[in-house]
Amino acid sequence: MNTYDTLTEAIADLRKRDYVLDYNLTGAGAQCQQLPEILGPEELDIQEVHRFEGDSNPDDNTVLYAVQSRKNAGNKGLLVAAYGADVDAQAADFIRRLQLPSAQ
Repeated sequence: MNTYDTLTEAIADLRKRDYVLDYNLTGAGAQCQQLPEILGPEELDIQEVHRFEGDSNPDDNTVLYAVQSRKNAGNKGLLVAAYGADVDAQAADFIRRLQLPSAQ
C-alpha cells in the first residue's frame, strides 16, 4: 500500500487508480455524488485506509477510505471522514461497521 504526505496527494493517486466516485456520509448512509445511490456500511468494502493529522489543529484529523461497492463491484470511490474526539457518533458508528475486503 502506498503512503502519502498529504490528503490531496492521496486523492490524486487514488483517482488515477480508478477510485473516481465521491461518497459523503449522511444520516442515511454513504451517498454517492455521481450516482443516485446511498450505501450502508455492509455494502462497502474498504480497500485502503490513509490517516492524516493536522499540523496544528486536532480538528483537522482526517481519514481517507478507498472503498468498493459490493452492490456494483466496479464502483470504486473515496470517503473522507474526520476522526478524533469530536466525531459525530452516527458517523463513527458507520465507519466502525465498514467492511474489510472479502476473502477471494
